[in-house]
Amino acid sequence: MIYNRPWYMRKKRPEIWKSPALYPILDLEYCSKFQKNPRDLVNLWNANKAWIPFYQLRAKKEEISKVKEIYKSLIEEFSEFPLILNDYWKEALEWNCFGLHIGKEDYQALHPKEKELVRNSSLYLGTSCHTWEDVASLEPELWDYTGLGPIYSTDSKQTEDRPIGPNGLQDALRYAKIPIVPIGGIGPKEIGELSAYGPFLYSMIAGASDEFKFQEVLTVFRELPHLSSKPPNV
Repeated sequence: MIYNRPWYMRKKRPEIWKSPALYPILDLEYCSKFQKNPRDLVNLWNANKAWIPFYQLRAKKEEISKVKEIYKSLIEEFSEFPLILNDYWKEALEWNCFGLHIGKEDYQALHPKEKELVRNSSLYLGTSCHTWEDVASLEPELWDYTGLGPIYSTDSKQTEDRPIGPNGLQDALRYAKIPIVPIGGIGPKEIGELSAYGPFLYSMIAGASDEFKFQEVLTVFRELPHLSSKPPNV
């Protein structure tokens, strides 16, 4: 059996990590498309924080003023629920966010001084990978976790990347020096399948944005091995 490698290299707030658990993404484009109320979703997740260490605010097409408005309203109402901001690294620093999720390519495109600002910040830092080669190249001193996927095909997020499947996840685990967060087409059935490779924090948009599916996911978690803050070492 293959597990993620030791988490001691993570530099910030290792006590917040949970697995098996859920990392929901509040995708504003998805909310608009399917008429989901962002506040109601976060309220649902907040009520189940035993299974959710933090969540992400993702807004690829919204004006930054709208993103700021939503961010402020969520922080004010759910002040004890850590929020990770997607992409907007300057705003994440300015708004004193809990965390920042920025794609590997987006980070590499930053100016050296901008990279230094991100690196030296107190932000909980996540990135995204699509192959085991991506995972192997990550700096464990910089990142707290990486998303990996899509594992399965998904309609929740536009992507040209082909699904890597459980075998691709297995390959990446052999090289991982930081926690891997599976993403892409994850639902109750898929969690059951992937749990054979270790306890994971699973990221999802659609599965966390439908209350019935969300409750199904929680049911699967309750049937998995006990919640752990430190996944097994290899």
